[in-house]
Amino acid sequence: MSTYYKDTVKDALFPKKKGVITKRNKYLKTVEPGKISAQEAKKLREKLSLSIAVFASVMNVSPKTVEAWESGTNEISGSALRLLDMIKKNPDILLECGALEDKTALK
Repeated sequence: MSTYYKDTVKDALFPKKKGVITKRNKYLKTVEPGKISAQEAKKLREKLSLSIAVFASVMNVSPKTVEAWESGTNEISGSALRLLDMIKKNPDILLECGALEDKTALK
C-alpha cells in the first residue's frame, strides 16, 4: 500500500486541528459503485479472456453465481459489485493484487 494512500486516509480520519482546514487535511467521501448489467458483466469477463470457472474463482463465488449474473437471474450487489467496478476501471488490478498470476513465462 502506498504511503500517499495511508497518509490521505489518516489525515481524513484524524485531522490535525478540528475546524481548521490546512493543506494536509483531506476529507474522503465514499463513492457508490455503478450498477453493472448482465451484459456488462459478461462483456467484462470476455474482455479479460476468462472462463466462467476462472472468473468465479477470482470473484470467490460459484460458477453458477456468475452464470446467474450473466443471464440476469441474479443482480450483482454488495462487495461483488464494488470489486467488478474496480476491475472494470483497472483490469490490471487482478495481476497487481495477486488474484491472477501470469504463468506464461514459466513454461
